[in-house]
Formats: sequence, structure tokens, C-alpha cells
Amino acid sequence: MGKILVVDDERDVQTLILQRFRRAVRTGELEFLFAHDGQEALATLRARPDIDMVLSDINMPGMDGLTLLDHLPQVNSDIRAVMVSAYGDLGNVRAAMNRGAFDFIIKPIDFADLEATIHKTLEACQSVRRLRDALQETRTAEAASRAQAARMRRVLDGSPIGVAIITEAGDLVYCNQRCTDLFGVPADTLQHHCAPTLFRHVQERLPNRASGMDALSVSDEIHYVREDGRTVWMAMSVDRTRYENQPVFIVWLYDITERKVQAEALRRAKDSAEQALADLERMQSDLIRAEKMAVIAQLIAAVAHEINTPVGIALTAATHLQTASEGIIMTFNGGQLRKSDFQDYVGTASEVSTLLVANIERAAALIQSLKLVTEGKASSPRSRVGLRDYLSDIVLAVQVQPAAAGHELVLECPDGLALDTYPGALTEVLLALLTNAFAHAFEAAPAPVGFGISESDQPEDSIRRPGQVTVSVRMMGDERVELRVSDNGRGIPADIQPRLFQPFTTTRRGAGSMGLGLYAVFNLVTGKLGGEIDIDSEVGRGTCVILRLPLDAP
Repeated sequence: MGKILVVDDERDVQTLILQRFRRAVRTGELEFLFAHDGQEALATLRARPDIDMVLSDINMPGMDGLTLLDHLPQVNSDIRAVMVSAYGDLGNVRAAMNRGAFDFIIKPIDFADLEATIHKTLEACQSVRRLRDALQETRTAEAASRAQAARMRRVLDGSPIGVAIITEAGDLVYCNQRCTDLFGVPADTLQHHCAPTLFRHVQERLPNRASGMDALSVSDEIHYVREDGRTVWMAMSVDRTRYENQPVFIVWLYDITERKVQAEALRRAKDSAEQALADLERMQSDLIRAEKMAVIAQLIAAVAHEINTPVGIALTAATHLQTASEGIIMTFNGGQLRKSDFQDYVGTASEVSTLLVANIERAAALIQSLKLVTEGKASSPRSRVGLRDYLSDIVLAVQVQPAAAGHELVLECPDGLALDTYPGALTEVLLALLTNAFAHAFEAAPAPVGFGISESDQPEDSIRRPGQVTVSVRMMGDERVELRVSDNGRGIPADIQPRLFQPFTTTRRGAGSMGLGLYAVFNLVTGKLGGEIDIDSEVGRGTCVILRLPLDAP
């Protein structure tokens, strides 16, 4: 921003200037201050040393512009003055220029000319400031250089770091005691035995460089085999500078042999830790797979066992119908078929047929649920599934397992909802959540009375109460569905809830649970299914697992 002091006894000049430069003032490009005679201008300049330029009329009452011009160097030697005068006052203009005015403007003022003069004057002020700052920086740099040279010499003389000064021709002109200690030779032999090695390292790290002062601060690590057979690792830093009026390389050498040994030990430890982590992750993956296979195996066994009932009933009914059919055929062939015999046979056939259809349909539904469970074991391809029929098969497969005995499994899902997703992954998630609910939410059954434990001796919290697990689905407004698996069981302790999705977190470790089910569920939901999962639980009031899944999986 340019700051301009306008000095004029005409009050209208202030209005005209502010009107003309209102945009520059509004944008902050220019700032105008106003005074009406030389004395007021000097007071303003003393109060505001940041003013860049004075635009002053020559003819003013009190202190005129020429007198003001004489006082400006004592107030601010960097300020630039532009004088304003009438056409008939060229003598005063000449006098103003002789007294140090930067420029002048003739009245009446041409504002285009005034604007150009202002910009030219402000640029001159900035140039002077830059030149002064550069000069100051040069002086500061020279002083710092002299101080640095003195400090460098003191450092070189007593530094615990090895220091060698080598000319651009490869001659060693200085080395300190630490440098001789690193190379293991006296100073007088360092020139012939070690200086060529150092110079070669310097040349290798400064290839194709001019011999000027523009190539600085090259660092690297080198190793040197001493005459006693010991290998010394050194961090080498090279600076190009001047020493005793000639360009030289200062080589700084720091012993890092111990650090190298430690780094090698750390590398071996890191490799060992990474191998252990890989083994742990592989074991964790195997455990997750084993747990999923165990859950699926239990479901398959339960469903297969449940199929035996309708199949057995159907077989018995079919055998009975076969016997009745053989009897009616023999009676018919013997010519002894009576109307009552035929009516009895028809009634039997109708009842048996109804029984056969009902039990075969139940067996077919169980087989369908078994098929869904077995397909969920593999990484099934992406497909579109009707949510209600899909969940019905899951519910049917789960409610026949022994852990669900005595409990109620409810499905609440509106018709018409469909997901374009990965059914295998979703099956694994739902089986794990439902199995978890029946395994953890409800207390185990008590021991029967009469086996050494009376009914009054059983703990109150071990009494089995029928529970309810509900699978509910609702549509959300952002192309997602919310699927809840909730129970009215005992809930999850508050101290475990923050760690539920971490591996090996369980409340039943002593009962054979590994605590990997929810960890696997979290990875499937947030990964392959592209959804979110939350758990809301309160001790004594049950648990609700909330899945939010997109209608189209990513």
C-alpha cells in the first residue's frame, strides 16, 4: 500500500482526490492523508513515519511548499516530494527541483498525469527501500561471514568431529586430532595414506561441478578399512568454501560405526518382528476361517438333523399308503371290493397325501436353507437378491440349531426390497450375528433337578428364560437399507463395548469362544459390502447390531 500526504490549503482538493482515487483507496492500494499548510504536514510526517510520498502545493499561507521541502530530509530522508504549481510559477518549480523535489505537476491538475506521477514516485520509493535493504543485507552478510570464519577456525581446532580441509587439487592443508583418530594414523602420514581416499569420495559426490562456490553441502556415508583391520563407518559432509584465500573443501567426518552396528541389529529385529506379525496375521486368518467353518458346520448338522423329521414322517406315510394301495388292489382283483372299502382307501389316500405334501415342502425349505448356508462358505459372485426370501432362508437355517431351542426368532422385512450385493459375504455376516446372539445373549440351561442339584439350589441368574431375537429391515433415505439384529438378552458389559470389533475380544473365552466373529463381521461389512456397522447394548436390556448397507454394493 502506498501512503501519500497531500498538502494544500484548498479544501476542495481533498474531495477531488478522494473522488478520483476512490477505487484504489477502497481496495487498499493507496492511502491518502491531508494537511493544509507546511506546519501541519510536518506534524503528520513525524506522527506517521511510514508515509511514502508528499504531494504539496508551493504557494500556501504560513509555511509554504518550498520551506516544507527544506524540512523533509530532517523528518524522513526516504520520502519523495512532488510539488504542485501554476503555469506562471515556473521559477518556483525550478527552485523546488533544486531543493530535492522528485517531480512537479502544473495546475490545473490533470488527474491522469497525477495518477502516473504517483505510481512513478511510489515505485521510486520502493526501489530506494529495496536498495537500502539489499545494502543492509550485504553488510550483515559480510559481518556474519567474518564471524563465521572466526567460529569455523575455533571449531576446527577443537571439534570432536573429524575435520579435514582439502584443496581443489587434492592437497590436505589441515586436519584435526579427531580426524587422525578415525583413520588410525598420525597427522604426518594422513596426507599420503588417507587424503587421496577422502578426495576421491569428494570428487565422486560432486561430479561435473565448476570450481566456483556454487556447489555446497553434500553429505553421504563412507567406510574405511584402517591398517589395524578395523572397518570404520563415517558420515561425511562436504562444504565448499574459501580458506586462506583459496577455494577448498571442508570435509566433516562423524564416527557412525556403533550406529551402523545398532542399525543392523534393529534391521534384524524388524525382520523378525515382521515375520512374527505375518505369522500372527496368518494364524488369525486361519482362526477366523476355522471359526466360520465351525459355525457353518453346526448349522449344517442342525439343518440336516431337522430334515430327518419331515423325511421320516413322509417315508412312514408313503409306506402306509403303499400298504393300503396293495390291499385295495388285492381286494379289487378278488372281486370282493365294496363301496365302503373304496371309501376308506380314498380317505386314507387323501390324508396321507396331505401329510406327504406338508412334510416334503418342509424338507424342501430346509434343503434350500442348507444350500444357502453352504454357498455362503465360498466367495459367491455379486448378484441381486430379494431380501425377504433371502432372510427367510437364513432364519430357517438358524432357528433349527440347538442353541436357538426354546427361543423365538422373528423376521420383520417388507416385501419388494432387493440388494445388488455379495450374498456369500452377507450370509457369513448374518450367520455370525445370529449365532452370536443365541450363544451370548441368553444364559445356558440349568442342570436337571434330581442330579445332585435341587431346584432351590440353582443360582437365580442361571435360570433359563425364553429369549427373542429379531431381524428387522427398513429402507433409509440415502439409497441404503438398515438391517438390525436385536435380542432381549443380558447385554454387553460397558468395558468391552469399545473393543468389540477388535480381534480376540470375547466374554466367553473359557467356553471356547475365540473372539474373532465380530472382527470378521466388521471387515466384511465395511470392506466387501461397503456398509457401516454399529452396536447398541445395555446390560440387562439386550443388544442391537445395526448394519447400514447400500442397495448397490461398491
